[in-house]
Amino acid sequence: MKQKIVLLLGVFLLFTLFIGCRADVAQRQAGTVQGSSYVVQDQNLTPPGTLPIVRQPITLSIGMGVSIWIADYYDNDLTRYLQDLTGVNLEFVLYDAGADGTTRLNLQVAAGEPLPDLIFGLGIGEAARRMAYGRAGAILPLNDYIEHMGVHTQYAVSRVQEVLGGVDPWFFGMDDDGYIWGYLGYSAVFPNQSSGRAWYNKDFADVLGMNESQWRGGDLARGRIADQAWFVKYLRGVRDNDVNRNGIPNDEIPLLGHTAWRGQVLNWLTRQYIYSDYSSTNNYWMIDDRGQLDVVYDKPQFQEALRFINMLYNERLWDEMSLTRDTIDPIVNQQDPMVGVIVSGTSFVTYPRLVTYLPIGVVEGPNGYAANTYSVANPGFNWAISANSQYPEAAFRFLDATSSDADFPILPRYGMKDRDWRIALPGEVGLYGDIGPTPVYFTELINTWGYNNTAHWRAEFGIDYMNRKSAMAWNGDEDNDEWHLGIAVQAQFPYTPARVPVGLRYTSDQLEQWADQRITIRNYVNQSLALFGTGQMNPDTDFAGFVDTLRRMGYLDLLAMDRQAYAALMAGR
Repeated sequence: MKQKIVLLLGVFLLFTLFIGCRADVAQRQAGTVQGSSYVVQDQNLTPPGTLPIVRQPITLSIGMGVSIWIADYYDNDLTRYLQDLTGVNLEFVLYDAGADGTTRLNLQVAAGEPLPDLIFGLGIGEAARRMAYGRAGAILPLNDYIEHMGVHTQYAVSRVQEVLGGVDPWFFGMDDDGYIWGYLGYSAVFPNQSSGRAWYNKDFADVLGMNESQWRGGDLARGRIADQAWFVKYLRGVRDNDVNRNGIPNDEIPLLGHTAWRGQVLNWLTRQYIYSDYSSTNNYWMIDDRGQLDVVYDKPQFQEALRFINMLYNERLWDEMSLTRDTIDPIVNQQDPMVGVIVSGTSFVTYPRLVTYLPIGVVEGPNGYAANTYSVANPGFNWAISANSQYPEAAFRFLDATSSDADFPILPRYGMKDRDWRIALPGEVGLYGDIGPTPVYFTELINTWGYNNTAHWRAEFGIDYMNRKSAMAWNGDEDNDEWHLGIAVQAQFPYTPARVPVGLRYTSDQLEQWADQRITIRNYVNQSLALFGTGQMNPDTDFAGFVDTLRRMGYLDLLAMDRQAYAALMAGR
């Protein structure tokens, strides 16, 4: 209940800011523009593009959500790296993680309280929130900074524009008036783009006499794939046999998911019938055969998927705890293995059992349909500069400096060069085989992400304009989580549809008109999917009523607006 109250309070405050504080933002452009020239106000700054960015040290404060994984933000390798790079001392203003931290920032903005020089995360990545804060006078537009001081930024963004097929990355961060309120980040992390995956227990399959040699051969481009008949037979075998050989019949769980990262078991099952976009926009979008944006939940194939999911539930082949648990770590790591198939972005399984769970990321349905859910990497805007900053130009130059080194985006994820990772050696094998980024660039030496550390802030950012962060080589360790993700991605990626949904940019009017309705429709579809799956709604007799309710909610009008935004994006190419 507390979480719901906090969320509602945050939404109310944001809405109040959005509709009530439309000030004249032009006067808040930083610096002075005289003709086509920009006059820098801060004489302590070195010339644009020069490092360090200041002649005499200054202190910049950063407001960000705290991570329980980081032991110290001051005695921290990434902090030291950034201070050495820029000549700036950093001070941290740490907010609670998640919704509580975002709500605190909302309250500060609403009350007109002074904010830290830089804000990172805390909901800044949401377009409506950035726009509301900007119009409330809490953060600064960055247009002049980008144009006149963003030497490193401009180069990095030009490379990203090539990757996006000509679309200007700043397009995604602009408001109706052309103002850019957040600093761009871009990182197309290759394994995360195919993160809707599952893992099956090879030892269980061996006990049942079922292995991958029984999978369909696929075509030359895509390789072997499990079909639904094999999949259901395997689940029934796990249910009906003591496959973990512990002498306890029926303690096994055939199929299990969770509510955290890519653990949505029902969405994963839906992909045997129709595309399910649950890792990119979570709007149940698809691109139809005409190249038009559409929704999946009013289609006959979606109804077929509901029948299949409900059949599995009635046969006790997936566990209802999948809908409520945010972690399944205690279950999958018991002494006696219990789970036949784990739906999850990562398997949760620890060494030595890790090697017994192999990817079954894509399953072909009875009509020959099989799809990988692909998450398109759109630019994000998670940094903002406070209007209270004593050194706003230096704050921007600090952000610009992070684009000066093509290796930088690796650091917030993998730690320090030549200690936590190194440049790949000739002949080292890429984690993603022939389908991954080439050339292979670096090799992980120490896993700093999944453990308490002081190597970084456990918060990824930067403009990966050389796509180096995904160009990872295998370090030869079969206990390496990244290696297992690589195996899974190689099996999944070839089943990605030719065209997949992308995140869109909306006008303020569209955001204001449709924000609540979009959430209402999305929640109704999510809830109904669970009710259909568990038999509380009947896929045959209640489906027409489900679609009719969506129609009364205005899903067709929302879809028409989304199609306009999609057409605008495509026209920009």
